[in-house]
Amino acid sequence: MSKRIFSNHVYRTPSVFAAAALLVIALAAPALAQDASVVYLEGNPEHRTAGGRTNWLDFGTTLAAGDSVVTGRNDFVELEQDAAATIRVNPSTVFTIREVEQDGRRRQVMSNSTGSVGYRFDRLVGRDEPIIGTSSVVAGVRGTEVTVYAGANGSSLFLVETGLVDVTAAGETVSLTQNEGVEVPAGGPPGQKFTWLGETIDYSTWEADQFAQFLTDPLKGVAGIQMDLYELAADAREYYGYYQELSAQRKAAEAKLGEMKDQEFLTYRGEVVIPLQQQARISVLNYRYYALSALSLRRHVLGKMFVEMKTRYIMDRDNPLYRQYADKHAEILRVFEDQVVPYLVTADI
Repeated sequence: MSKRIFSNHVYRTPSVFAAAALLVIALAAPALAQDASVVYLEGNPEHRTAGGRTNWLDFGTTLAAGDSVVTGRNDFVELEQDAAATIRVNPSTVFTIREVEQDGRRRQVMSNSTGSVGYRFDRLVGRDEPIIGTSSVVAGVRGTEVTVYAGANGSSLFLVETGLVDVTAAGETVSLTQNEGVEVPAGGPPGQKFTWLGETIDYSTWEADQFAQFLTDPLKGVAGIQMDLYELAADAREYYGYYQELSAQRKAAEAKLGEMKDQEFLTYRGEVVIPLQQQARISVLNYRYYALSALSLRRHVLGKMFVEMKTRYIMDRDNPLYRQYADKHAEILRVFEDQVVPYLVTADI
């Protein structure tokens, strides 16, 4: 059994991050409710805000929690968090900054649902470590430079330039050191680690190879995405239940507070009401985090898979393989609509 990382309560689940892929970098940066600013860009990358607006990125643009950078095939963006970190958002990438709660504190999560992002952490100060990730693997990292690739088939690739990384998925862990990497398939454990000598790995070539593997067995490929998305949906539902419990407790405490006066009022407010209010607000971060992660998986991975299958079988819709795939796709969407959409807002979609 595993412990969830994003809670001041201990939740136990059979596969806590089989789907909620997070890369925890244990070197750190200052307290991480920290915005990232554009210091360099090429092409015409987009800035999608938490409120659902889409603008062109420009030098000096600041990204806060909920914001995304979307690059096309000829775009590139470099972000900085003061002197603490440099983030390189490569072409054909969707990079997002979100927030979660850990140990009663807000924490920042930087992730790419597709494409590749390079991170370099320059300052080893502060007690809150940055968290980075994709949609399919968890890894504890003690190092300064790492690149994360997220494939359109839900797979992930981790390359460590310096430091130590423990990559965990589906209950298995692989430890990486300098100049080592590992691939992780959607819904599965890490593969065999390999040595690389710091040479650049072409993302488009790696991505094409991953997608070719999906096309050789699309039913297996979509099954991995199904596992990941269902796990995210279950996490969102559990954290929402926790939020409802806290909200009920908060309302009862506030009603009781209205009957008190003077010192009793101040004591009860400080010791009971305010902590419940804070916990309820924080619990929203967690169920929203998992719901938005599921949305990214559905939009950027599952969606691309289905478009490719529809195109490939456009003249053969009665093909048994296509019919099985389409049925499985429809089943996953029904779960998404029932178990994820209720936790989203209009601006998300």
